[in-house]
Amino acid sequence: MEEKSMKLKKVASVLLALTMVVGLAACGSSSDGGSKGGDTKSSESKDSGTEKTKLTMWSWSPITRTCDKMIEAFEKENPDIEIEFTYYNYDPEYLSALSAAAASDNLPDIIGLQPGSLTAQYADYLMDYSSYAQDEWGESWKDNYPEMIADQIQMGNKSGDEGNYILPVEAQVISIVYNKNVFKKYNLDIPKTYDEFKAVCKTLNDNGVAPLFFGGANGWQCVNMFTMLCSQLDTTMFDKAQAGEIKWTDPSIVEAMSNFKLLFDDGIVQTGAMSADANTNGTPAFVSDSAAMMALGSWWCQEFTAEDPATTIADWDFGFFYLPAVGTAKNPATPVGGIDFGYGITKNCKNPDAAWKALKSFSAGAGIQACVDDVNNLPAFKGIEPKNDKLNKDLVEQYNSFSEDLNSAMNQRIGEPTIETALQNALAGVGSGELTPEQGCQAVQDAQDAL
Repeated sequence: MEEKSMKLKKVASVLLALTMVVGLAACGSSSDGGSKGGDTKSSESKDSGTEKTKLTMWSWSPITRTCDKMIEAFEKENPDIEIEFTYYNYDPEYLSALSAAAASDNLPDIIGLQPGSLTAQYADYLMDYSSYAQDEWGESWKDNYPEMIADQIQMGNKSGDEGNYILPVEAQVISIVYNKNVFKKYNLDIPKTYDEFKAVCKTLNDNGVAPLFFGGANGWQCVNMFTMLCSQLDTTMFDKAQAGEIKWTDPSIVEAMSNFKLLFDDGIVQTGAMSADANTNGTPAFVSDSAAMMALGSWWCQEFTAEDPATTIADWDFGFFYLPAVGTAKNPATPVGGIDFGYGITKNCKNPDAAWKALKSFSAGAGIQACVDDVNNLPAFKGIEPKNDKLNKDLVEQYNSFSEDLNSAMNQRIGEPTIETALQNALAGVGSGELTPEQGCQAVQDAQDAL
């Protein structure tokens, strides 16, 4: 959840994050009143006389209530191993923690990762787990994941590097999630065309309701929207631009960037979208019927299992659709997604066998089953489904539909950190009107040329 994710966060201060990283392990924050950045949890030893193997783990994902269940499920099957887990908000706390800890050679045993740029940034600090995976699942072990997920495992690797550093845990599919209450109140139907989409948004704007609430202050929201727009034109052009097969100034990329600008010009997103935060501003508006739609995805399902959820969530008054063709596009968005997060074992780890047991559980065993039962996000590993009979029927149908769509989803991830930053900045400039679409694309190409 990218980037990774729509959660009702308690945002810790940057100062707290940087202070905690000096001597502690660190992880991310929760949507349900969980830990603030830098809060550490350690399971208590119930055995006497036998010293447990202790592992330290940092991550921003999954959210704290789910991570607690995931770790509990693992430790129940492995009573000789204890995980000390520290949780951070993703940006800037977790990213600052990783940077400072890597610089001081103080990384924990296991760290949360996203494919592409984040994994590439820390690959030199990570252990290649290939031999463990081959021993566990055979030479064709990547067949256990959808093709796009398998491809993302080595995304961002240096030329000639065949190592595997991130083991996928959860995956995601991006879509437009809509509030059924708002649509019913204003007699709105799911839009199939751009003209219908504009008409729906005009009705909402006229009635003081945010149409498609967009967190433009969040780089991940901008990139997610851009990849959806790219998918409407050509499902291969985004990866071709990353690979240098076409330039970021290619007419197809400029067209997608121009369609991104139309979302602001045509009133599809709310006024002031580029200064809004999807988590702190968008989610409260969405669950209180003050916003009709958000560009979210499969991770939104996790809100259902929160403690004391809002009525809209408890009744699961949400549905989803894929972005209708915008502007010059002829087709709606295809499913877009990839690995939400995974884990890697650092070279600092003194017990890699124990750490691998944890990763295996979190990806394909009791750990990921606990996450799936909490509908935190989709399992990256094939064949795992919710077994929680307390889940809403409509929710489960949506969740399983997302899982099915994952098999044909277009890649959303960026392999090179410099390009990810450049694209986020370009989209921010275009969305705010400071750059033309052509200028935004040229800025990304300039960053590519400088590599």
